[in-house]
Amino acid sequence: MDTIALISGGKDSFFSLLHAIANNHRIVALANLHPPTPGTAPTTTTTHHPTTTTPPTYTPASSTTADELDSFMYQTVGHTLLPFYPHALSLPLYRRAITGHSADQNLSYTHTPDDETEDLLPLLSHIIAVHPSVKAVCTGAILSTYQRTRIESVCARLGLTSLSYLWQRGQGELLAEMAGVGLEPRIVKVAAVGLDAERWVWRCVVDPKARRELEGLRRRWGVHVAGEGGEYETIVVDGPGWRGRIEVEEGQREIVEGAGGVGHLKVLGARFVEREGEPVGQEEWVKDLKKPDLWDKVFADILRIIDTENENTTPAEPPKSAIPLSGGPSISTAQTSQSGNLVFITNLSSPSPTTTITEEAQSVMTLLSQNLSTLNTTFSSITSTTLLLRSMSDFAAINSIYSSFFTAPNPPSRVTVSVGPRLPENTNILLSATIDLPTKSPRKGLHVQSRSYWAPANIGPYSQAINVDGWAALAGMVPLVPSSMEVLNAGVSRADVNAQAVLALQHMWRVATATEITVLLGCVAYVVGPVGAAAATAAWKELWRGWKGEAGWKGLFGADEDEDEDGEDDEPVEVETGIRPPLLIVSVEELPRGCAVEWAGVGFDPEWIQRVRGEYYTDDDNDAEKASDDWGVKTCAETCSSGIVTSSGVYYGGWSNGRSICGGGVGILCLPVSSEEDRCTTLAKEVAEKVSAEVMGFDAAEVRVYIPAVTGTVGEFSEAWGREMCEVKVAVMFVPVGQVWDCDGQLAGLGVVVR
Repeated sequence: MDTIALISGGKDSFFSLLHAIANNHRIVALANLHPPTPGTAPTTTTTHHPTTTTPPTYTPASSTTADELDSFMYQTVGHTLLPFYPHALSLPLYRRAITGHSADQNLSYTHTPDDETEDLLPLLSHIIAVHPSVKAVCTGAILSTYQRTRIESVCARLGLTSLSYLWQRGQGELLAEMAGVGLEPRIVKVAAVGLDAERWVWRCVVDPKARRELEGLRRRWGVHVAGEGGEYETIVVDGPGWRGRIEVEEGQREIVEGAGGVGHLKVLGARFVEREGEPVGQEEWVKDLKKPDLWDKVFADILRIIDTENENTTPAEPPKSAIPLSGGPSISTAQTSQSGNLVFITNLSSPSPTTTITEEAQSVMTLLSQNLSTLNTTFSSITSTTLLLRSMSDFAAINSIYSSFFTAPNPPSRVTVSVGPRLPENTNILLSATIDLPTKSPRKGLHVQSRSYWAPANIGPYSQAINVDGWAALAGMVPLVPSSMEVLNAGVSRADVNAQAVLALQHMWRVATATEITVLLGCVAYVVGPVGAAAATAAWKELWRGWKGEAGWKGLFGADEDEDEDGEDDEPVEVETGIRPPLLIVSVEELPRGCAVEWAGVGFDPEWIQRVRGEYYTDDDNDAEKASDDWGVKTCAETCSSGIVTSSGVYYGGWSNGRSICGGGVGILCLPVSSEEDRCTTLAKEVAEKVSAEVMGFDAAEVRVYIPAVTGTVGEFSEAWGREMCEVKVAVMFVPVGQVWDCDGQLAGLGVVVR
């Protein structure tokens, strides 16, 4: 795509520019926002065209122009050097003054007229008018959600793709790679303990000695080696593909020191020194650039192992004659239940016949809106949704209606699958939602809409994860290559499906890590056919086998992410041992983008337990009783009465005398295929017994029943459930699927997820 590179002059924006080129994008323009210049209208966009002969001369800032602005969003120190860049790179530079301020200081951005973010809109709009082929913007965010969400907001309004190829990359690794391609960033501002202005300003930050010293400061003071905590800022004076370099002699550098150890560079003079030879094409700029591997080592090892061991393994299938194609009668009514501040609404479908899929989608969303009004809340309180479709070909039309209802930052996470003709008759959409009624606990979301090497961008109206009160709903993860958003190995061979299963699992892992989830409560793998089920089973087993006896989930999610220059961890991290969290595998008709596997998990942050424990007791409570109570995370795994399938769960909170006093969890039950004539009634009775508080260890708030074709239709099971559970006030989501397997790949007659 033709791309605008938004640059501050700093190392990250220039390195992101190179990665955009390496991913087959073409940089057509540079864009920059700078401090206001006296005598120039703030609404004017200034264009600096590349020169073919003599480089431009340096123009210092006037006495009334700020060296830098106190901006949360933009780096402005060193801004007087930017007019050299068009000549250096043979690209036009478009600049505009910053007129706004940090009006919205929330982590996630909402369009705010006076905010400095809005200055980007007219600047980019002007460039698009000059270069109408532009489709993307690249930026250098590494860890800053604040900056990334603001760029994404502007890009969304202009119909541009946000490219953020440094997102979540290791900082030490990035500095080493910058040195490897010949990028020369000089420090122009310091603002951290250990970074003395006289010693550090104008040092090349990718110099090996500087990197070693920064690593020492990280160990001692927690300094971010790439300056992601605002410890320092840089200006690039040379790089790959440049026609020369920017030189600032020592006598032309003035260090301005402020309070608290802050110091920055004031450039009094500079010049551009030409190199011999003709400018080279952008493809030559990145010939030495190292692109990160698609795979983390753990997941590359998993793929290698299951490719070897999974060659002849396929889960059992029921006889084809036992599989009804129709979904049967419709589900009578939607269901609602509440547990604390959590509300579950399940099985929403259009209450009246519709003629088009858009009318049906509008009807379903209107019904959800009415339910929210009854609860005296809004769409922004929804944490997750599950969207069951008859046909994935309807997805684009449905998504257009769906997205119009979610306009606030951090929309709910979402799982979308097609279950084909297994949906009830005359129903093309079945929607369920989890709502967190407003509490004093903040809602934390992760909604990355930029392309990167990290995990797939969520362009649509759903977040990768939403975390409230320690409970995190992870969106369905499919095996897209993050940098291109193309399906990995879009084939049907066993090797292709294995790779898809492992990559999608890696995506879920990375999202959980970024969301600071340290406990995985359970997961559902949606697959297309038994080959996908075999791949999911093998990947899940191998993932947890690798950590058995060493770490469990706390090690997987909680290990120290900071690394030395050579990529090695500082020292082993001691962690608790865990077991494999529960998994349910179900086959569906089709997944988004024609993928073979989609993972959807639920995570938990144990820090919530410590906070709730402190609030649970009063000064009058007996200390001995407090000491006898049990708080934490527990697991269980047992064999069902049939002896052929298992049930397992992960639970959190507090227990007194074996009874849950606070908390919840996820339990997954796999019941055997019933030989009874009325299979639905038989299995409904067994589920009713097993989801009781006495058996589960907590009061169930929602039950998700995955009904395979061998058991019956969703309508039949819904009717049986209504007869058996009429006294139980719990919302039930009915999910018609082709087949159900437990975590060991054994065929089941019913899959149940309880929370």
